Amino acid sequence: MSREQDDMKRLVRADAHIQKIVAEFGLDCFPQEFDVIPAQKMLEIMSYNLPVNYSHWSFGRDYEKQRTQYEYSGGIPYEVVLNSNPSRAFLMRTNPYPIQVLVMAHVYGHNDFMKNNIYFGGTRRDMLTSASEAAGRLRKYEEDYGIDEVERLIDAAQAIQLHIDSDLFPKSSDPDADAPKPRNPNAKPAPFSDMFDFEAKLNAKSFEEKREDARKAKKKIPAEPDADVMGFIMRHSPRGFEEWELDILSVIREQSKYFSPQRKTKVMNEGWASFWHMRIMSRLFQDGFLTPEEHGFYNLYNARVLASNPIGLNPYLLGVKAFQNIEKRYDAGQFGPEWERSESPDKWNLDVKAGKGLEKIFEVRRTHMDWFFLDEFLNRQIVEDAELYIYGSKQQGNVEEFTVEETNWRTIKDLVVRSFAHSGIPLIKVNDGDYGGKRELYLRHHYDGLTLEEEYARQTLRHVYTLWDRPVHLETVEVEGNSETRIQLTYDGKGFSKINLGSFVQE
Repeated sequence: MSREQDDMKRLVRADAHIQKIVAEFGLDCFPQEFDVIPAQKMLEIMSYNLPVNYSHWSFGRDYEKQRTQYEYSGGIPYEVVLNSNPSRAFLMRTNPYPIQVLVMAHVYGHNDFMKNNIYFGGTRRDMLTSASEAAGRLRKYEEDYGIDEVERLIDAAQAIQLHIDSDLFPKSSDPDADAPKPRNPNAKPAPFSDMFDFEAKLNAKSFEEKREDARKAKKKIPAEPDADVMGFIMRHSPRGFEEWELDILSVIREQSKYFSPQRKTKVMNEGWASFWHMRIMSRLFQDGFLTPEEHGFYNLYNARVLASNPIGLNPYLLGVKAFQNIEKRYDAGQFGPEWERSESPDKWNLDVKAGKGLEKIFEVRRTHMDWFFLDEFLNRQIVEDAELYIYGSKQQGNVEEFTVEETNWRTIKDLVVRSFAHSGIPLIKVNDGDYGGKRELYLRHHYDGLTLEEEYARQTLRHVYTLWDRPVHLETVEVEGNSETRIQLTYDGKGFSKINLGSFVQE
């Protein structure tokens, strides 16, 4: 028997034992499936986001980046786990046995998190099948309408794919719940109506009718600023979309909605999975499923995963330190209004053996996302344990040296929490879909102290114009020194203009 075959049999036995440990620890998981795949296939899944997806040049670009990192810088893709039922995870074949076991333990943490966190509650658990079917349809569109036309539409859609429905909680776990119903109750639905948002096309009045009604009522469309930029354009674009074009837009929008919870919970999700994989691995060693040498190998790789990084925030490290801190504090009784109000430094030494730690972390796992999680729980102890300092760098010959420039934990917390506002995505809303009475589109950036990259904004406006087919305007804020100025960028299909709107005043 080869070493690889022996390792596979050991993995099967380890998986069965991990499932018992997971149940004993109180984790609640979907059935779990593992695929052991070559490195190239792993890199493809990481680049295309899913095992099978539509074709686009950006995925090829991402693949080359992943391949270069893997081949030349030692970056190891440990696993990919997908939000589905049953849960599907991919292990890279070249990972040594103790690392495969580590990854499997880590996957069960992800599985539990994605099954139980409220932000995943309404996501499509059948996205793998849906994406595979969509890939086939888009290949047919390339044959029927030309690769250039399809790619041009995908380029435009991907430019705004993160600006979708901003509802914090999904409305339904039924993937067909949002599908519009035909006016004729006896009519057959479109073959891919589960992916469509035909609210305007099939259910509602035309934009012209809505605009006339709005004018009579002296209202604008939308009545209130709409953060679902992509959905608004799909429903109201004066360009008018063919059915195949709406299908492409809907595929991209649905995938963006599917991945939205991952964006909202990156730190929590990775922290939760790391928190539990360490406990599971410790039990496996105690139970004899890992030799001392294999456990030492695991410790080495685990230390690398949880290493502090001066050039970026490590979500694994921050997440696990936060959950460990919450468990410790709630076990000791370091919570409640009286404890929170106390200014005594001795309050951190309080230990009344409350034993509420596990109960609290399971509650937090269910109810929070990164923004709220870090705002509520990030404290001085976590900042210090995770080495969350603000670093500066300077070049010393051929060596770049990093030095700590800021250690005040409140300053650091404010910076970290702000970076997770709206999942790190600029909040841009449709302010007017009939700007100037000419069906021009007016977008407004809700400025929170972080400015937009102007060249990036300009290129995005080009893509929005492709979808809207009328001049598009973007109001944002430009900062020079201590001066904050409102500006309006406009693209009319031929060129750009920029207007100064005056000093910015916080709303």
